[in-house]
Amino acid sequence: MDKKGILQLLSNVPQGLIGVLGDFCADVYWELHPEAGELSLETNLMTTPASEARYSPGGAGNIVENLRGLNVRHISCFGAVGRDPFGCWLHQELGAGNAAATLIEIARHSYHTPVYCKPLLAHVEQSRIDLGNVPLTDAETWLLLEAVSEYLPKIKVLIINEQLSNGIHSPLFRQEFAKLVKEYSGKVRFVFDGRDHLNAYPGATLKINASAASRLAFGSADHAPEESGKYILEKSGEELVVTDGDNGCFVFEHSGMTHIPAIRYDGPVDTVGAGDSFTAGFAYALAAGASMPLAAEFGTCCSAITIRKLNQTGAPSPAEIMALL
Repeated sequence: MDKKGILQLLSNVPQGLIGVLGDFCADVYWELHPEAGELSLETNLMTTPASEARYSPGGAGNIVENLRGLNVRHISCFGAVGRDPFGCWLHQELGAGNAAATLIEIARHSYHTPVYCKPLLAHVEQSRIDLGNVPLTDAETWLLLEAVSEYLPKIKVLIINEQLSNGIHSPLFRQEFAKLVKEYSGKVRFVFDGRDHLNAYPGATLKINASAASRLAFGSADHAPEESGKYILEKSGEELVVTDGDNGCFVFEHSGMTHIPAIRYDGPVDTVGAGDSFTAGFAYALAAGASMPLAAEFGTCCSAITIRKLNQTGAPSPAEIMALL
């Protein structure tokens, strides 16, 4: 590991150079205490009391939180929220300290800010309750595209998050945003962390996990990341990074492949949010001028810290990265 390079990155915070575009959500954790339940007079059913409620930005918002944890303070945010209480909170939370928090407010009654409600029973996550996941109209999509287009000349790296099946990445958005990626190719580094539309934005650097890379390349999830990444690079012509859990990650450049080992940890882990931490660290390092392998090492450090934070999405800090080194 290039410890000297990572320490230099921590001292060279890329302020004002990073944007995050994607599906902004709220993460909600409720600790359940069924033993304190009482019989409801209205329904004759037992209540399930919840306490220790915790709220944090999720989806693309969690990437922003990871960047903030690394002391990045001026982050351009592009997405959509509703006018429900969660949307108002998310808009305020993400707008604090940012140069631009362009979250389009959707006024129609049928739109709800995406929310992941995660009940915990004895600190163990139970079946999730989701709110939202409503697509934007074409008119709302154009508002978002105009906002992104205005700020692209001002940033160096744009993280593209695709979290929801019915989020901002509609057919219209993908069609028009792909044109912006092409227009700003060579001027802005696009890092795409997606799920369903991995071929949507030619010119973007793909950050993808091993099973998704195998499916994208060969239609099944049983191929090695070295094989899948090489095929995608040759087919698309775009450099990429493939993450593979305990096996670390693989960086595919035109000059060759680099394997970044995982950082071993034998204690209990919670992998929720680890991918966002890697993406945030990877983009942070690229914005600070790092090579792709060093950026992947930095992202690996970030995710190695996040998996140790139980029952939370988590975010690394510079102090935690230095301690890890």
